[in-house]
Amino acid sequence: MISTLNPVTSSDSNSHTDIIVVGGGVVGALLCQALLHAKLGLHITLVTTNATHTAVYADDIRALALSHHTLSQLEAMGIDINFIKSYIEQIHISDRGHIGQTRLTAREQGVDALGYVTQISVLEHVISQALDASSVAGQLTLIEQAECIDINTDNDVAKVCLLDNGKQIHGRAIILADGQVSRLKNTIGIGSEVTDYGQQGVVAMVGVDRYGPARYQQPLTAFERFTENGPLALLPVSLPTESKAVPNRSNEHIKQYYSLVWCTHEQHATELMALTHEAFLQALQDEFGDRAGRFAYLSTRQSFPLKLTRHDDTHSPVLCIGNAAQALHPIAGQGFNLAVRDIADLVTSVKSLSTLSDLGSVAHWQDVRLRRKGDRNIVISATNALLYGFSNNHCLLSSARTKGLTALHLAKPLKTWLARMAMGYR
Repeated sequence: MISTLNPVTSSDSNSHTDIIVVGGGVVGALLCQALLHAKLGLHITLVTTNATHTAVYADDIRALALSHHTLSQLEAMGIDINFIKSYIEQIHISDRGHIGQTRLTAREQGVDALGYVTQISVLEHVISQALDASSVAGQLTLIEQAECIDINTDNDVAKVCLLDNGKQIHGRAIILADGQVSRLKNTIGIGSEVTDYGQQGVVAMVGVDRYGPARYQQPLTAFERFTENGPLALLPVSLPTESKAVPNRSNEHIKQYYSLVWCTHEQHATELMALTHEAFLQALQDEFGDRAGRFAYLSTRQSFPLKLTRHDDTHSPVLCIGNAAQALHPIAGQGFNLAVRDIADLVTSVKSLSTLSDLGSVAHWQDVRLRRKGDRNIVISATNALLYGFSNNHCLLSSARTKGLTALHLAKPLKTWLARMAMGYR
């Protein structure tokens, strides 16, 4: 992911560093950028299993919803936020087959946007550029195409990361940003609690050639549609010219592109993946109605299992952040936003240390975990409440949902609370 930094080769001798970051995805790279931008004088080593010379706009059809607060935090971490091209001015929430619905608008909250949307590959490229600019000679070491296979620790101030190429890295602190599933967490005894939702997420880019009703104010509306099989979300996306998500840029008849996340039970997901493009678009139209417009474009599709995974690093010598700490259901689009708050709190805690030797202190990292626990629990509980409350067709719950959405539409304080949650403020 990091395009111009000089990587360490396998011939380099064993090294010493202040902080070892394991995982070179968007969260691990952003953590390095935030620490460097804070100008703490730390040396950071980033270990990634991937080669870092990726295309600017890789063939990745997934998108991220960035909350209003997240964009402010990214800017505070030294990220040039001018890469944002897609704004969410309102969120329309509806329940299929029922009259309950509501809209959250930026105007009601006195902001320019409730949130923003970007392709993951675009954000990776922007973070890469920021890292290149922030890296002072000798402060960041990149070790690519290497895997951390074990961690040894004898005391609070010395930890050793063992790589699969035989190299050892000695550091004061080790932070895992290696995603939801990794052999390393199993090896060092970090347990996990997994809730299998019995659902698959089907993701794709879709496009409409005709807008829906004018009241939805395309192209700045995000849609959340609840059904008995699971929720669907559409995020408005302005795709860069180089994007491979839409290989044929001659689709001039397409008025607006959306990132689609269709959460449904496993059998239905299998059926959706097997449909022709035309049949899939018709199924989406039937499920969604005309509020987003007439669907006329579909990219390639991908599917993945939906699970809540919580990793318990309480008694571990390392700290987990992002999906390495908690991987959420995408119904509320809060996974990356939560990871950014993980990073912000972590950097704040490091700034508060009186000496570098405290970086390895068990007490220090326990304090970081406690600071993050409340936020994580709130987001996980809210996500589960949305999922279980809206992803079924029980008559009592259906009636309660209709009344709840109607009350939400009419009750300004409740809408303000929900909007602020969506914007990333607690």
